[in-house]
Amino acid sequence: MKRRMKGKKLSGFVIAVIVLLLAVSQSSAHNLWLGLDHYDQKVGDTAKVFLYLAHSLPFADLGRPERMKDFFCLAPSGKKMDFELKKYDPESFFNEVGVGLNMRKGGTYLAVAAMEPVFVSVTPEGRKRKSKKELPDAISCRHVEFFAKAIFYAGKPGGSSYKTVLGHTIEMIPQKDPCLLKSGDYLPLKVLFKGKSLAGEFVYATYVGFSTREEYPFTARTDTDGIVNIRITQPGIWWVKIPLKKVRKDKSECDVDQYAAILTFEVK
Repeated sequence: MKRRMKGKKLSGFVIAVIVLLLAVSQSSAHNLWLGLDHYDQKVGDTAKVFLYLAHSLPFADLGRPERMKDFFCLAPSGKKMDFELKKYDPESFFNEVGVGLNMRKGGTYLAVAAMEPVFVSVTPEGRKRKSKKELPDAISCRHVEFFAKAIFYAGKPGGSSYKTVLGHTIEMIPQKDPCLLKSGDYLPLKVLFKGKSLAGEFVYATYVGFSTREEYPFTARTDTDGIVNIRITQPGIWWVKIPLKKVRKDKSECDVDQYAAILTFEVK
């Protein structure tokens, strides 16, 4: 799939998809997230961003850029940069998927991916990407929306891109720049669902190296204002997730709406 770039052609900031073809159970939940080769870049460097679709850390399944409805970066100033993506080439283990930005300016950057919403139905013949209205023999159906953010910097952290509200169905907005955090600090996050504060829902946080399974050293509920404070227990690459399921009253089209947002950043 190819998309036209919006705005000026950019160079140097390379968006890439890493593909690790692993045998995993289809019954397990997938996670969509973004990672980088380095979360601390030098001004003028080329940053590489990777799209992951996985069941566990740090191993990844194939991330499909053609299934993303949005894939872009915000500069420290908040300026949006769109990218032209291309399909995965099965003959190439590693694919560069687009153009980018030479990071001439220092500050904090925000990379974003949003998956095209999809229906996933269980039928006697297996799983199909259609709703119950399209599949009369469907046993059950999920409507899925996944979102991902990665926060990193060039030179020194700075700017306001990290706290930009993007209008995703479910979204985590850091109230402090994660690139400035140290071990022992707290990261306050505001969680929104359809633009409103999401209260009383669990947020999970872990770091690469803690476990290769979905096991979390930190779990807490959002307060009445949708705020949760993530305790940063040690340096490393952190991975924060807010999952949400909503059972539909009218199940003629689908049974459950499933949402998730994942944020990654590194603490020195």
